[in-house]
Amino acid sequence: MPARHQFVAAFGAQTAQPPAGLSSPTAADARHEQAQDEAKVQKYLECVFEDMQGKSEVKLLGKGCGFGYVVGPYCSYAERDGVHVLFSGEVSSWPGIDTVETNHDAFMSNVAPAEVDDAHWLLDFYTTFSKSEVHDNEAILQEALECLAEVRGSFAFVVYDSVSHRVLAARDSDGVQPLYWGSTDDGRLLFGSFDADLSVCEPTATQFPAGSLFASARHTIASFPGPQGWVIEGDDCPGELLSFMRADERHWRSVHAIPRITSKGCVTGAVYRVSSKPDMEHLARA
Repeated sequence: MPARHQFVAAFGAQTAQPPAGLSSPTAADARHEQAQDEAKVQKYLECVFEDMQGKSEVKLLGKGCGFGYVVGPYCSYAERDGVHVLFSGEVSSWPGIDTVETNHDAFMSNVAPAEVDDAHWLLDFYTTFSKSEVHDNEAILQEALECLAEVRGSFAFVVYDSVSHRVLAARDSDGVQPLYWGSTDDGRLLFGSFDADLSVCEPTATQFPAGSLFASARHTIASFPGPQGWVIEGDDCPGELLSFMRADERHWRSVHAIPRITSKGCVTGAVYRVSSKPDMEHLARA
Protein backbone atom coordinates (compact mmCIF):
# COMPACT_ATOMS: atom_id res chain seq x y z
CA MET A 1 0.00 0.00 0.00
CA PRO A 2 1.42 3.45 -0.88
CA ALA A 3 2.72 5.51 2.04
CA ARG A 4 0.30 8.29 1.11
CA HIS A 5 -2.47 6.31 2.83
CA GLN A 6 -0.66 6.25 6.17
CA PHE A 7 -2.40 7.75 9.18
CA VAL A 8 -2.59 7.28 12.95
CA ALA A 9 -5.10 8.56 15.51
CA ALA A 10 -4.43 8.42 19.26
CA PHE A 11 -6.86 9.05 22.11
CA GLY A 12 -6.14 9.39 25.82
CA ALA A 13 -8.06 7.25 28.29
CA GLN A 14 -10.00 10.31 29.44
CA THR A 15 -11.43 10.76 25.94
CA ALA A 16 -12.33 7.32 24.54
CA GLN A 17 -12.72 3.79 25.84
CA PRO A 18 -12.29 0.73 23.62
CA PRO A 19 -14.71 -2.21 23.73
CA ALA A 20 -14.02 -4.45 26.72
CA GLY A 21 -12.42 -7.15 24.55
CA LEU A 22 -9.86 -4.74 23.11
CA SER A 23 -8.70 -3.24 26.41
CA SER A 24 -5.24 -4.02 27.68
CA PRO A 25 -5.39 -6.10 30.90
CA THR A 26 -3.30 -3.52 32.78
CA ALA A 27 -5.14 -0.41 31.52
CA ALA A 28 -7.56 -0.33 34.46
CA ASP A 29 -4.63 0.05 36.88
CA ALA A 30 -3.04 2.95 35.01
CA ARG A 31 -3.05 6.43 36.54
CA HIS A 32 -3.50 9.30 34.13
CA GLU A 33 -2.08 12.80 34.26
CA GLN A 34 -3.05 15.04 31.36
CA ALA A 35 0.46 16.50 31.02
CA GLN A 36 1.90 12.99 30.78
CA ASP A 37 -0.73 12.01 28.19
CA GLU A 38 0.15 15.06 26.08
CA ALA A 39 3.85 14.21 26.15
CA LYS A 40 3.20 10.55 25.32
CA VAL A 41 1.02 11.22 22.29
CA GLN A 42 3.46 13.80 20.92
CA LYS A 43 6.42 11.43 21.30
CA TYR A 44 4.45 8.55 19.77
CA LEU A 45 3.29 10.48 16.69
CA GLU A 46 6.72 12.03 16.09
CA CYS A 47 8.27 8.56 16.27
CA VAL A 48 5.79 7.07 13.78
CA PHE A 49 6.39 9.82 11.21
CA GLU A 50 10.05 10.65 11.83
CA ASP A 51 11.05 9.20 8.44
CA MET A 52 8.35 11.21 6.64
CA GLN A 53 9.27 14.73 7.76
CA GLY A 54 8.19 17.29 5.20
CA LYS A 55 5.57 14.90 3.84
CA SER A 56 3.52 14.37 6.99
CA GLU A 57 1.47 16.41 9.43
CA VAL A 58 0.99 15.93 13.18
CA LYS A 59 -2.00 17.49 14.96
CA LEU A 60 -2.04 17.61 18.78
CA LEU A 61 -5.69 17.92 19.82
CA GLY A 62 -5.44 18.16 23.61
CA LYS A 63 -6.39 15.71 26.40
CA GLY A 64 -3.81 13.21 25.20
CA CYS A 65 -5.30 13.04 21.68
CA GLY A 66 -3.59 13.52 18.35
CA PHE A 67 -3.66 12.78 14.61
CA GLY A 68 -0.75 12.08 12.30
CA TYR A 69 -0.87 11.45 8.57
CA VAL A 70 1.10 11.51 5.33
CA VAL A 71 -0.28 14.26 3.12
CA GLY A 72 -1.68 13.00 -0.17
CA PRO A 73 -4.74 12.97 -2.44
CA TYR A 74 -6.16 9.91 -0.70
CA CYS A 75 -5.36 10.85 2.90
CA SER A 76 -6.70 14.14 4.28
CA TYR A 77 -7.59 16.08 7.43
CA ALA A 78 -10.29 18.64 8.15
CA GLU A 79 -11.36 20.66 11.21
CA ARG A 80 -14.28 22.92 12.02
CA ASP A 81 -15.73 24.12 15.34
CA GLY A 82 -13.78 21.59 17.40
CA VAL A 83 -14.58 18.60 15.16
CA HIS A 84 -11.50 16.88 13.69
CA VAL A 85 -11.65 14.41 10.80
CA LEU A 86 -8.93 12.09 9.48
CA PHE A 87 -9.84 10.27 6.27
CA SER A 88 -8.24 7.71 3.97
CA GLY A 89 -9.72 6.46 0.69
CA GLU A 90 -11.98 7.82 -2.03
CA VAL A 91 -15.76 8.25 -1.94
CA SER A 92 -17.85 8.82 -5.06
CA SER A 93 -21.14 9.45 -3.28
CA TRP A 94 -22.12 10.59 0.20
CA PRO A 95 -25.80 10.37 1.21
CA GLY A 96 -27.63 12.83 -1.00
CA ILE A 97 -24.41 14.11 -2.62
CA ASP A 98 -22.78 12.75 -5.77
CA THR A 99 -19.26 14.13 -5.32
CA VAL A 100 -18.11 13.08 -8.79
CA GLU A 101 -21.01 14.94 -10.44
CA THR A 102 -20.63 17.93 -8.10
CA ASN A 103 -16.90 18.28 -8.85
CA HIS A 104 -17.53 17.82 -12.58
CA ASP A 105 -20.14 20.57 -12.56
CA ALA A 106 -17.74 22.87 -10.70
CA PHE A 107 -15.00 22.15 -13.26
CA MET A 108 -17.30 22.82 -16.20
CA SER A 109 -18.46 26.07 -14.59
CA ASN A 110 -14.85 27.08 -13.89
CA VAL A 111 -15.54 27.52 -10.17
CA ALA A 112 -13.91 26.05 -7.09
CA PRO A 113 -15.30 22.66 -5.96
CA ALA A 114 -17.70 22.66 -3.03
CA GLU A 115 -15.11 20.84 -0.89
CA VAL A 116 -11.40 20.27 -1.42
CA ASP A 117 -11.22 16.61 -0.34
CA ASP A 118 -13.12 13.72 1.24
CA ALA A 119 -12.19 14.75 4.79
CA HIS A 120 -14.15 17.96 4.28
CA TRP A 121 -17.07 16.09 2.71
CA LEU A 122 -17.08 13.79 5.75
CA LEU A 123 -17.00 16.82 8.05
CA ASP A 124 -20.10 18.17 6.26
CA PHE A 125 -21.73 14.75 6.53
CA TYR A 126 -20.98 14.49 10.26
CA THR A 127 -22.21 18.01 10.97
CA THR A 128 -25.53 17.22 9.27
CA PHE A 129 -26.59 14.57 11.78
CA SER A 130 -24.57 15.62 14.85
CA LYS A 131 -26.34 19.00 14.92
CA SER A 132 -29.80 17.65 14.18
CA GLU A 133 -32.68 18.07 16.62
CA VAL A 134 -32.06 14.52 17.83
CA HIS A 135 -30.02 14.69 21.06
CA ASP A 136 -30.27 11.05 22.14
CA ASN A 137 -26.91 9.36 21.52
CA GLU A 138 -28.54 6.07 20.51
CA ALA A 139 -30.68 7.84 17.91
CA ILE A 140 -27.64 9.66 16.55
CA LEU A 141 -25.79 6.35 16.17
CA GLN A 142 -28.71 4.80 14.30
CA GLU A 143 -28.80 7.79 11.96
CA ALA A 144 -25.05 7.44 11.40
CA LEU A 145 -25.45 3.74 10.52
CA GLU A 146 -28.20 4.57 8.03
CA CYS A 147 -25.99 7.17 6.37
CA LEU A 148 -22.86 4.99 6.28
CA ALA A 149 -24.81 2.20 4.60
CA GLU A 150 -25.45 4.59 1.70
CA VAL A 151 -21.85 5.78 1.21
CA ARG A 152 -20.31 4.58 -2.06
CA GLY A 153 -16.56 4.15 -2.17
CA SER A 154 -13.64 2.92 -0.09
CA PHE A 155 -12.85 4.58 3.22
CA ALA A 156 -11.34 4.39 6.66
CA PHE A 157 -11.82 7.37 8.94
CA VAL A 158 -11.67 8.69 12.48
CA VAL A 159 -13.74 11.60 13.81
CA TYR A 160 -13.02 13.39 17.09
CA ASP A 161 -15.68 15.80 18.29
CA SER A 162 -14.00 17.66 21.15
CA VAL A 163 -17.21 19.56 21.93
CA SER A 164 -19.51 16.54 22.29
CA HIS A 165 -16.66 14.34 23.62
CA ARG A 166 -17.39 11.80 20.88
CA VAL A 167 -15.02 9.54 18.93
CA LEU A 168 -16.16 7.71 15.80
CA ALA A 169 -14.23 5.36 13.51
CA ALA A 170 -15.39 3.34 10.53
CA ARG A 171 -14.18 1.20 7.64
CA ASP A 172 -15.86 0.46 4.31
CA SER A 173 -17.90 -2.73 4.07
CA ASP A 174 -15.59 -4.35 1.49
CA GLY A 175 -12.51 -3.73 3.64
CA VAL A 176 -10.66 -2.04 0.77
CA GLN A 177 -9.07 0.56 3.04
CA PRO A 178 -6.92 -0.95 5.82
CA LEU A 179 -7.60 0.03 9.42
CA TYR A 180 -6.16 -1.39 12.64
CA TRP A 181 -6.80 -0.56 16.27
CA GLY A 182 -5.57 -1.45 19.71
CA SER A 183 -5.22 -0.31 23.32
CA THR A 184 -1.99 0.42 25.17
CA ASP A 185 -1.08 -0.61 28.72
CA ASP A 186 -1.87 2.91 29.95
CA GLY A 187 -5.33 2.94 28.37
CA ARG A 188 -4.72 4.89 25.16
CA LEU A 189 -6.84 3.90 22.16
CA LEU A 190 -5.02 3.91 18.82
CA PHE A 191 -6.15 3.62 15.20
CA GLY A 192 -3.85 3.30 12.21
CA SER A 193 -3.62 2.26 8.57
CA PHE A 194 -0.47 0.17 9.21
CA ASP A 195 -0.37 -2.58 11.84
CA ALA A 196 3.33 -1.86 12.45
CA ASP A 197 2.42 1.62 13.71
CA LEU A 198 0.40 0.00 16.51
CA SER A 199 3.21 -2.17 17.88
CA VAL A 200 2.86 -0.29 21.20
CA CYS A 201 -0.57 -1.92 21.54
CA GLU A 202 0.68 -5.50 21.52
CA PRO A 203 -0.87 -7.89 22.22
CA THR A 204 -4.23 -6.16 21.66
CA ALA A 205 -3.65 -4.70 18.16
CA THR A 206 -5.94 -6.21 15.53
CA GLN A 207 -7.78 -5.39 12.32
CA PHE A 208 -10.79 -3.12 12.56
CA PRO A 209 -13.76 -5.07 11.15
CA ALA A 210 -14.97 -4.03 7.71
CA GLY A 211 -18.45 -2.54 7.54
CA SER A 212 -18.38 -1.38 11.16
CA LEU A 213 -18.66 1.84 13.15
CA PHE A 214 -16.99 2.39 16.52
CA ALA A 215 -18.47 5.05 18.79
CA SER A 216 -17.32 6.22 22.20
CA ALA A 217 -18.93 9.15 24.01
CA ARG A 218 -17.29 10.38 27.21
CA HIS A 219 -19.06 12.47 29.84
CA THR A 220 -17.61 15.32 31.86
CA ILE A 221 -18.71 17.11 35.01
CA ALA A 222 -21.56 19.47 34.16
CA SER A 223 -21.42 22.96 35.67
CA PHE A 224 -25.10 23.30 34.82
CA PRO A 225 -27.58 20.49 34.19
CA GLY A 226 -28.09 19.85 30.48
CA PRO A 227 -30.39 17.46 28.56
CA GLN A 228 -28.94 14.52 30.50
CA GLY A 229 -29.12 16.23 33.89
CA TRP A 230 -26.07 16.37 36.12
CA VAL A 231 -23.43 14.09 34.61
CA ILE A 232 -20.76 12.75 36.94
CA GLU A 233 -17.20 12.38 35.64
CA GLY A 234 -16.35 8.73 35.08
CA ASP A 235 -19.95 7.77 34.39
CA ASP A 236 -18.89 6.10 31.13
CA CYS A 237 -19.34 2.84 29.27
CA PRO A 238 -16.91 1.12 26.92
CA GLY A 239 -17.22 2.21 23.30
CA GLU A 240 -19.71 0.46 21.04
CA LEU A 241 -18.89 -1.44 17.86
CA LEU A 242 -21.82 -1.66 15.44
CA SER A 243 -22.19 -2.93 11.88
CA PHE A 244 -23.73 -0.78 9.15
CA MET A 245 -24.15 -3.85 6.90
CA ARG A 246 -27.79 -4.86 6.61
CA ALA A 247 -29.10 -8.29 7.58
CA ASP A 248 -32.50 -7.36 6.14
CA GLU A 249 -34.60 -4.22 5.70
CA ARG A 250 -35.06 -3.77 9.45
CA HIS A 251 -31.92 -5.18 11.08
CA TRP A 252 -28.18 -4.65 11.05
CA ARG A 253 -25.79 -7.56 11.14
CA SER A 254 -24.28 -8.20 14.55
CA VAL A 255 -20.61 -7.93 15.50
CA HIS A 256 -18.98 -10.75 17.46
CA ALA A 257 -15.88 -10.56 19.65
CA ILE A 258 -13.75 -13.69 19.32
CA PRO A 259 -11.20 -14.02 22.17
CA ARG A 260 -7.57 -14.46 21.16
CA ILE A 261 -5.87 -17.10 23.29
CA THR A 262 -2.13 -17.79 23.40
CA SER A 263 -0.56 -21.25 23.44
CA LYS A 264 -0.34 -20.84 27.23
CA GLY A 265 -4.08 -20.29 27.52
CA CYS A 266 -3.90 -16.54 28.18
CA VAL A 267 -6.54 -14.24 26.66
CA THR A 268 -4.86 -11.39 24.76
CA GLY A 269 -7.75 -9.29 23.53
CA ALA A 270 -10.26 -10.10 20.83
CA VAL A 271 -10.77 -10.22 17.08
CA TYR A 272 -14.05 -8.74 15.84
CA ARG A 273 -16.14 -10.22 13.04
CA VAL A 274 -19.38 -9.09 11.41
CA SER A 275 -21.94 -11.89 11.05
CA SER A 276 -22.57 -13.13 7.54
CA LYS A 277 -26.07 -13.14 6.05
CA PRO A 278 -26.41 -16.94 6.45
CA ASP A 279 -25.51 -16.57 10.14
CA MET A 280 -28.21 -13.93 10.61
CA GLU A 281 -30.79 -16.03 8.78
CA HIS A 282 -29.97 -18.97 11.02
CA LEU A 283 -30.42 -16.86 14.16
CA ALA A 284 -33.74 -15.51 12.88
CA ARG A 285 -35.07 -19.04 12.42
CA ALA A 286 -33.83 -20.18 15.85
